[in-house]
Amino acid sequence: MKQRVTKIRAAMRRHLVLTVTAAVLLVAVVATGAAEYTARNMIRNHVAKAAPGLGDNVAVSASGDWVLWDLAQESIPRLDISSDDARLGPLSQVCVRARLDDVRLGERTTVGSSHAQVTASTQSIATAIRTAVPSVPVTTVTTDPANGTVLAAVGPGGAGQLTLRPVLADGRVTLAVDGLTVFGRSVPAGRFGMGNGGLGAGTGGLKQYPLGLKATSVHVRPDGLHVTLTGGPSTLAGA
Repeated sequence: MKQRVTKIRAAMRRHLVLTVTAAVLLVAVVATGAAEYTARNMIRNHVAKAAPGLGDNVAVSASGDWVLWDLAQESIPRLDISSDDARLGPLSQVCVRARLDDVRLGERTTVGSSHAQVTASTQSIATAIRTAVPSVPVTTVTTDPANGTVLAAVGPGGAGQLTLRPVLADGRVTLAVDGLTVFGRSVPAGRFGMGNGGLGAGTGGLKQYPLGLKATSVHVRPDGLHVTLTGGPSTLAGA
């Protein structure tokens, strides 16, 4: 009888030890998960502060499994950044997919290299035109990939057609006025109020793109403008 009672007590002790161990491990996992979430959120805020042009809905993810370890080493191999509410010069609400490699933390946050793909929809371009020339109605904006141009129906009833052509210079993209017609007849672009400058630095453009990026290519596609940007070693200003 005593032997049976002893076995029961031993089994109960083992069960208690396993239960306590499991509880401790659960608490540790939850605490580590909370710390990991806090670390990732801190990095996200760090990037958003350094590049406010990325908008309010920026998402940042690290390539490693444990961001806490990367923070302890003050080195993050890769950060992937995405935003559907970014600004590129005069173009707002553009889609950005960016990658930052070899991010080093410290007194200054540095980046070894960067790469980004930016898509500015026809709606984004229409908004930029309305902002540049608020007195002129913009009916629709379409693209002509074959000719590499953007076409905007402007004026009352869309009677005018404004043709814009993307220009890549000095690491920046602008939309230059390529022509203006009203009822099919060519008229000076100055009558539109935009002049020959188009959409560039004078219409809300930034002096430089964030994260040390420079435009390297621009293509006109059916859904809008597709811009590729790259950057070398740089410092995250304000981070």
